[in-house]
Amino acid sequence: MKNQSFVFALLALALVSFSFTKKPVHRTHKKKTTVSRSLDFPVAGMKSNIGGFWGDSRDGGERKHKGIDIFAKKGTPVVAVSDGRIVKEAHTPIGGKTIWLKPTNYSWTAYYAHLDRQLVKPGQRVRKGQVLGTVGNTGNARTTPSHLHFGIRPGKGWVNPLPYVKHSPKVAAKVSKVKAQRKRHRK
Repeated sequence: MKNQSFVFALLALALVSFSFTKKPVHRTHKKKTTVSRSLDFPVAGMKSNIGGFWGDSRDGGERKHKGIDIFAKKGTPVVAVSDGRIVKEAHTPIGGKTIWLKPTNYSWTAYYAHLDRQLVKPGQRVRKGQVLGTVGNTGNARTTPSHLHFGIRPGKGWVNPLPYVKHSPKVAAKVSKVKAQRKRHRK
């Protein structure tokens, strides 16, 4: 009995001591997982019309808002926050018309939702400030004023995008450029 108590005490001590040790973290990613602070603002000419904030309750408290909403007139240009590649373009019940941008040299992804128009295709390379689409109210935003839902996903979770874009420069996209891009996109 004494041997069992001794073994039990020894195991308990080992368990407690292991719980306070940290395992070394090994990074295998070559791409940066941090989000750059030098992003462009995702809606051309806009800066202050941010309404829906990170963590706001949605669907009667069923879920949390995983991005920010930037309110703008329907058709306002939505731009690439960084150089990168379009990895996905979709139309979903919640996000409506969406675009996913994977910035060059980073492992995170930028998410643009509720677009009126998508002007890029998967696989397309884009430059920072390039028009990707236009503000709308598609998906579950069809009863709300037009806005861009913008999110940043560094992996399996989401991060608040506001600190990364609130001090970023405004982009002035020319309407003529947007119209020309729409014509090319239709072909």
